[in-house]
Parts: sequence; structure tokens; C-alpha cells
Amino acid sequence: MDKKFTANLFKPFTILFASVMGVFCVIVLALNTWVGAAAIAICVGLYFLFQNAVDRYARPMLEDEQQRITARQNDILSGLEASETLPACAADSSGSIVWKNFAAQELEESVGPLEELVTKPMLDRLVAGEDKKLRLEAGGRSWTVEPAPLTEGGRLLLTWRDETGFETLKKVYTESRGCVAVIGVNNYDEIISSTAVENQSLVVAEIDRCIRTWAAGMEACTIRYRNSNYALVFEQKYLEQLRAEKFPILGQMHEIETGADFPTSISVGIGCEASSFEELREQADAALDLAYGRGGDQAVIKRAAGDPEYYGGSLPSVEKRNKGRSRLFSHALMQQIAMADHVYIMGHSRPDMDAFGACVGIYRLVLNMHTAADIIIDTGYEAIEELYKASREGDYRFISAEDAVRNLTPESLLVVCDCHAAYMTESPELVERANKIIIIDHHRRSKDVIENASLVYMESYASSTCELVAEMLQYAGERSHIGKFDAEAMLAGITLDTKNFTVSAGARTFDAASWLKRQGADTAVVKSFFKLRLDLVQKKYNILANTQVMDGGVAVAYTKESDPTMQVLAAQAADELLDMRGIEAAFTAGSTGERTVISARSSGGINVQTIMERMGGGGHRNGAAAQVDVSPEEAIQQLVQMLREDGIIE
Repeated sequence: MDKKFTANLFKPFTILFASVMGVFCVIVLALNTWVGAAAIAICVGLYFLFQNAVDRYARPMLEDEQQRITARQNDILSGLEASETLPACAADSSGSIVWKNFAAQELEESVGPLEELVTKPMLDRLVAGEDKKLRLEAGGRSWTVEPAPLTEGGRLLLTWRDETGFETLKKVYTESRGCVAVIGVNNYDEIISSTAVENQSLVVAEIDRCIRTWAAGMEACTIRYRNSNYALVFEQKYLEQLRAEKFPILGQMHEIETGADFPTSISVGIGCEASSFEELREQADAALDLAYGRGGDQAVIKRAAGDPEYYGGSLPSVEKRNKGRSRLFSHALMQQIAMADHVYIMGHSRPDMDAFGACVGIYRLVLNMHTAADIIIDTGYEAIEELYKASREGDYRFISAEDAVRNLTPESLLVVCDCHAAYMTESPELVERANKIIIIDHHRRSKDVIENASLVYMESYASSTCELVAEMLQYAGERSHIGKFDAEAMLAGITLDTKNFTVSAGARTFDAASWLKRQGADTAVVKSFFKLRLDLVQKKYNILANTQVMDGGVAVAYTKESDPTMQVLAAQAADELLDMRGIEAAFTAGSTGERTVISARSSGGINVQTIMERMGGGGHRNGAAAQVDVSPEEAIQQLVQMLREDGIIE
């Protein structure tokens, strides 16, 4: 062991000793020259005495310890040398194998040269501590390579442990774990009622055969517990196959012929990776609720940890003809209002006309029941500027989210309109604090739905939340009276989300609009709410001027200009692009000054909802949006990359 190593070993102590004694000597020297000189002489003597002690005692002790360590390592290597069961080798800092025992030499006959399996980058990570061990597949077996440092030359001792049996057992255990699936036939009653009586049994039998045949391919235990519901239990090894095939049963159901004017479809909820079958069932039920909330015709996989996975969803939501659920929810809503001491109503942040109109409708219902109410608007109203100005002339009470949080009581009721995720609302804090929450929304359910809601009314078939509110008001009896502006605000919301009754407008949409018209809504006034200032029209056409049409009829556009009303401008620009010949889907982006908004529209061939969900947003199959924290240009670049990964564009 050289002196340089010993000097470096004791260097921190030497520096500390010299520093302390140096300060001491300077202080003494300042007080008395002779005493200070003596102190300096003593310190210098002690320093050399310390160095001599290191050379005479410390270095020999360290050398003896090094020899003992080396001897122990040599004994270990000697023991490993002849081992026939534990392969071991030594590698130097260059990545070369410099020593192999007998078992390692035999291992090379089946797996090839060890140098090709354990590369220098792997060794570098082991030396740096980035990897604690290596897991390798070689010779049809699984190996764990564990390192141990050797004193000479920075070498590593690598021992090889065969864990094939353990990995096989782990794989068998994982693949044999149970999964629970629950299946619901969408619009079952409508399918049966639309089919001739003599063919109804054939349709039911064909649906049953299709589901059971699919289940038999997974060796699943299948139970039909209602006319339209099934439960399956199968092994997890089939789950990867289902994910890879993307649930072909969804497409097979579309081929069943019925008398209905819409195809047969099912929703599938699957629970997996839970510790008990009870948890699996709960996960499957929650996954099925997600599938229903997103419009059906899809499969949802829910695990104990991690985000749900979605498959399918190729069909648009089918309008339900039975309004029974709307009537039941209307009565339940009025019961909740009657028990509340105050009702707070809010939509999503930066509300549009659908969110605002729905809030106005609920507000009027609350007032008709003689309960105090406030509408929360706190983050700007650029998208409803004209509508909001007109509302200021009425008896509406608007408060900030801060005031609502301060005045909230345990008996207060919070009604959330046109969204169902806390982070999207005007006040996530209010959602967190409220004891009683009601959700009314027409968007497809996402994983971020508010979980502690007392009542949830989400119908993805509906054109707008205003349509749902208008239906509920009709079942409120004597409390259903609304004013002219109330009707116009809700009609504006329906008009916005249906693009003037051209998209997602079903028979119930026109029924709701007709009722609003009878309540005094003036379509000319509604149209005036949509007027834009000239400068905003110019900004909208700046977005359109930068449009790039890609293969597959996908149009993307963005603007570097920022404007608080960009949410409206981007949506309108996307709508206009979709009206152009050859455009199947349109994506537009712009900045509000705080965040970048992305609007997505589709004619039906591309599901823009799933694309926007991956960017943190959501919506419907034909219309969706998202907000991101990057520039509009970067947002469009990310979007294009996603479209390429999905094979939508080349």
C-alpha cells in the first residue's frame, strides 16, 4: 500500500488539525510574540509526529487488513473454482471476462460466450450502482447475475443463479389468477321491442350464443343473471390475448340482425389483479359503469392500481327512447334541493353556453322550490360574453368560487353541470369540501369522475347538458315554469353543442327544443348570442389560414396569437374545417394566454374523444377538446405524432 493512498485517507483529519492549530497559533502570536513562536514550534512538531505515527502504525495495520481481505477472497475464489453448481466469473474494468470457474465454463457450452451476454455497459451500471443485479435470458433459461467487488484492479465477481423454476412458477401463478367480467347488452329493451314478435326469441338466442361462444374460447365460467347481463370468470392468461385482439366480440355483436334501426352492441367491464373475488367483482362493476358512461359498445379493464384501459367505442351513442330515468332523476333532484339550506351551481372552468344554460335551468328550478341558490362563475366568461351580459338584467345571483367555499355549510348542495371531473370545474376545492354533490353531464365518463357524488345523471347519447335539464324540468310539475331568458339560455346551449341541430341531434333533442320554444325562447335572440366581434372573426380565420391537410383527410391548424376567447375561436375553426370537402377530422390549437386549448372534430370515422383523452381532455366521439401547458405548435406536433402512432396518418 503506497504513501499516496495513506495520505489521501488521513487528509481530512490533517487539514482539520492544521486549521485548528493554525488559528490557535495566530491568536497566541497576537497576544505574545515569544509564546506564539513556541506554540508554532510545538504545532509543527506535533504535525511531523502525527505523520510519523501514520507511517509506523496505521499503514502496517491497513496493509495487514488488506492481506486478510485478499486471502479471504482467494479462499472464496478457490472454493468457487471447482464448483459444479454455481457458475461464477470475474470481469475487469474494460468489460473483459478474466476468470471463469468450472461451472461457468460448462454454462458457456449452452449459452455461448459470457462476454457477449454481460457487456461493458452492463458492467459500468453495476460498478456505478445503477443496477443491483442483472436479469438475463440465455439458453432457454432465466438467470440472475449478482456482482461483488474484488480488491484487485477494480474487478467484479459475478455469480450466476438459475431462476428458471421460480420464473416459471411466477408465470403460472400470474396466468392462473382469476378475472371477472360483467357484460351488459346495450339498449336491450329497444332491440327487443323493435323486433317482430316471432323473431324476438331468435334475436335473444343469437345474442346469447355469440357471448357464450366468445366465453368458451377463454374456458370461462358464464352465468346469465338478467335478460341483458352476463358474468364471466376466466384466467388472466386470456387477458393479454383479449387486449391484443382488441375484443373482437364487440364487432361480432354488430353483425346480429334485429328489427331495430341501430346495431346490437354490448358493454364489457373487467376486473383483474385484485386480492379477492369480491374486489374483482367490484372492479368489474365499476368498469362496466365506465363503459356505460362512455356510451357503451366498448370494453373497460380496471385494475387495483393504474388507469383503466378502454377498447372499442366505434359506434355512436344510441338515443334512449324511454324517458323514465329522466323522470326519476328529476324527482330525486327535487328531493335533494328540498333538504338543502343553499344550492351552489357551477359548470366547468371557462364555461360555454351549454354549461351556462344548464346552470341557469337548475337555478330556476331551485328558485321555484323557494331555496336560496347561487351560480359560480370565477374563471372568465369570454365564450358566453353576450349571454352573460343579458343575464345581468335578470334575478340571477353570481358569486366567486372563493365566496362559495367560505359560505359552504354541511347542508349545502352542490350541482355540477356539463362536466364530471373535479379538476375541470370552476372550483375543485368546493367539490372537495361539499358533502352533497349532484352531477348532470352529457360527456362520456372518464376515470376522473367525482366519486362521492350523491346523484349522477350522465347520458352520453344526449346532445347537450341543456337537453337533459330541459327534460328534467318538464317532470317538475308546477315548479317547471321558466322565464323567457331561461329558455333562450338553454336553447343556446343545445344549439352550440349540436352545431345548429346538425350533429348529435336526436328526437329527444328536438322535443327539448320544442318545449323551450313553447316557454318563450326566441331563436333570433339565441342567434345573437353567437355573434363575434370583427377582430375575433379575423383571428379565427388566421387559424384557418394556417391549415395543413394530411393524408386520410385529417386537417390540423394552429395560431401563435393568444386571446382569452381562444376556446371559442378554436372550436369554431374546427367546425368550419369539418364542413370543407375532403376533411374527415379537424384539430385546431391556440393559446388563451394561460394555457393552450385544442379543439377536435370528426365526421364519425375517427374517434377524437380517445385522442383528446390521451392529451388530458375528453368529450365525444365526434367532438372533443383538451388543454395543455405547451405552445400551440408543440401541441399540434404531439398530436400529429399520436395520429402516426395510431396509424391514422402516415
